[in-house]
Amino acid sequence: MKKTAIALILASSLLGGAAMAQTNMYGNVGVTQRHTDTTDTLSLTGRLGTNLGTNFGLEAEGGIGIDGDRIGGVKLRDVANLGAYAVGRLPVAENFSLLGRAGYHHTWAEAKLGNLRTEADDGSFAIGAGAEFMFDDKNGIRADYTRYTENDGVDTFGLAFVRKF
Repeated sequence: MKKTAIALILASSLLGGAAMAQTNMYGNVGVTQRHTDTTDTLSLTGRLGTNLGTNFGLEAEGGIGIDGDRIGGVKLRDVANLGAYAVGRLPVAENFSLLGRAGYHHTWAEAKLGNLRTEADDGSFAIGAGAEFMFDDKNGIRADYTRYTENDGVDTFGLAFVRKF
């Protein structure tokens, strides 16, 4: 777990350095629903990225759990998650783009039953697609789907406000 966090922090710092060299930096803030065969959880998600040209970029993602699920008497929730992605963009119109992303994602979760608590963490390859609509030069909205390959697979659906710097 510590090695994963360190690797993601290093990737984020490299992304930050690349982003400072570019004027194509952006941030997202939104919500992400994480869906498995048995649970649905909700996280507050933030992203920081940079476009390294018209069609390619890098982004780092982090989230904290804000709503969990229950199976029987067991309360489940995502504590936190981190990810780093390469992003491909296809501009379809002046203010609308399709995107695809691939990278690595790691989730920390917990389960509680009364006074008993257990924690788990898992990381995996992740791949996704989405769309971004810009209202003006700086502000927009993004919707995306990402599939994590951990265990039997996890689907996430995200909706976020986009701000370009």
